[in-house]
Amino acid sequence: MLRRIWYSLLGGPIYRLLATRSQRAYPAFVLVAVATAAISAGVAGWTAQRGLAAIVAVWSGLPAFVISDGHLVLPAGIHSPVRLAAGGAVILLEDQLQPQEDALGQAAAGIVVTADDLVLRLGQLPGGDKEIPLTDLGDTPLTKAGLGSFISEFAGPGVWLGAVLTVAYDVLRDVVRAAIVAWLGFGIARMAGRSTTWAQAWRIGLAAWTLSLLAEVGNVATTVPGWALWLVAAVYAFTGCLQFPALE
Repeated sequence: MLRRIWYSLLGGPIYRLLATRSQRAYPAFVLVAVATAAISAGVAGWTAQRGLAAIVAVWSGLPAFVISDGHLVLPAGIHSPVRLAAGGAVILLEDQLQPQEDALGQAAAGIVVTADDLVLRLGQLPGGDKEIPLTDLGDTPLTKAGLGSFISEFAGPGVWLGAVLTVAYDVLRDVVRAAIVAWLGFGIARMAGRSTTWAQAWRIGLAAWTLSLLAEVGNVATTVPGWALWLVAAVYAFTGCLQFPALE
C-alpha cells in the first residue's frame, strides 16, 4: 500500500502500472484522505478550543446584555460599544457596527456581538472570521447567560464532534474530486485516441488526487489556493491517462 501511495506521487508512466492494478487502489486513497483530513481537522479543533477557552475566560466580565427584536440592550448607565480584552481574546458588544470594520483588530481570538450578527474568530483558521446571524440561534431574546452557555458547551465536546464530521465530509468530498479529475483525464485520453478505459482512468484519478491531498494539509500553516490543487491533480490525471496506446 505504501508503495502505491509513493507511485501516486510520481505521476507519468508509472500511472499506467497503477491503472492496471486494482488491488489496494481504494485502501491507499482512503488512508491518505483520512490521515490528511484528520490532521487538518485536529489542528483546527485544537485551535478553536483554545480560542473558545480564551473567550469564555473573559466572558464573565461583560455586562448583562440582552438582544431582543434586533436591538442590543445594555444595563442602565452602560453604553455601546463595550470592549473587553484579556489573554489574547477580545469581546466587543456594539449595536451599530460599520460595514467592513475589523472590530477585532489583531486579536488571536474574539467575538463581536451586534444586534444582527455574531462574528467569531478562533485563531488562524481557514476561511477567517465566522459570521453567524443571530436568527440562527433561535427567535427568543438572547441573553449574556444564554450565549455564554452556548459558547461554553461548544468549547467542549462540540468542537471535536465538529472535527469528526469534518473528516467524514472531507473524505467524501475528495472521492468526488478524484472522480472529476478521472473523468477529465478519461475524456482527454479518448479525444486523443487512446485506449484508456474508465476503470483505468478511475484508478488514475484516485492516484492523481493523492498529491493534492498532501498539499492541502499545508492549509494548516498557510492558505493553499484551491485552483493549484485542481491544476496539479488535472495534470497528473491527463499525463497518466495518455500513457496507454492508441485505439486500433
